[in-house]
Parts: sequence; C-alpha cells; structure tokens
Amino acid sequence: MIAVLRPVAVAVAACGLAAAFLVSCSGAEKPADAPSDQSTPAASVSSAAPQAPLPPAPMSDDDQIREALKASQDAYNTQNWDAYLEMLCPVQRAKFTGEIMNMVKKGRAENGLSFMTVTSVAIDGDTAKATVEASNEVLGTQTLTLPLERSDGWKLCVKDGTV
Repeated sequence: MIAVLRPVAVAVAACGLAAAFLVSCSGAEKPADAPSDQSTPAASVSSAAPQAPLPPAPMSDDDQIREALKASQDAYNTQNWDAYLEMLCPVQRAKFTGEIMNMVKKGRAENGLSFMTVTSVAIDGDTAKATVEASNEVLGTQTLTLPLERSDGWKLCVKDGTV
C-alpha cells in the first residue's frame, strides 16, 4: 500500500505555493454639491454619503482550484500538517494517518521543497483534474494530473491510489 501511495504523496507535495492577493479599494469620492435654494454660492453644502465599495466578484471554480493547490503546497512546504490535511477530501484525509502521514512527513524532510505550475484545469460538475508541472529539489520535474473534488471547497482527492 505504501508503494501505491508514494506517487500520491509526491503528487500532493507538488501542488503549488501560496499566493498573496493584494486587494486595494479606494473609497475616496468627490462629494457632490447639494442643490440649494439660496442665491449665494457660499450657502452650498455637501451632503452626499460615502458609498460602500462593491464586494469582489466570486472566484471561478478554476481560480478556486488553483488557490486550493497553492494552499496545499504551502502547507506541505511549511510542514503545517493540519492545514495540509484540510486540503484533502474526506476519503483521502481518512487514509492519511499513522504510517502514511509519517511517510509524507519523511518525504518532505528528505526531498525538500516542492513547487508547481498549473497548466490546465478541467472541471466536470463537482470533480476536476488539474494538470501541473511539478518540481522538487531532489525528485526533479514531472507533469502530473491531480484529481480534485468539491467538498467544502475544492480538495485533492485520490481515491483509487493512482494519479
């Protein structure tokens, strides 16, 4: 079973770096002059209330998948194992205990940091496949197709032991 899951651990390890999103909004608006029924311009008073910025548009499934892969990779590289497990679907998370999780931790310690670039995402309802160019300090570079499932957000989900 460990031999089957080793490619899975390598694939999960090669899922991307966390990206910071910088969102800036400018709430500064010029106040509008209120109409006045007085004849002198000095009597004009501004009474326009500032408008709240519009909320950001929701992320597409494609963007959510890319973000999930980045979060998984960040958790792996920083050895934040609780966050790492949260990025796995429930079926896979249940398998990543004891000896399997120790193997993932050992692989991270022996093989160093992993990086990836998402080259494509194919979505089919609540499942998806992301093709990535994955590289690792020790293992080199390879192209992988990673299965994901929508389960309280997009999660890595290798159910049958193959990637």
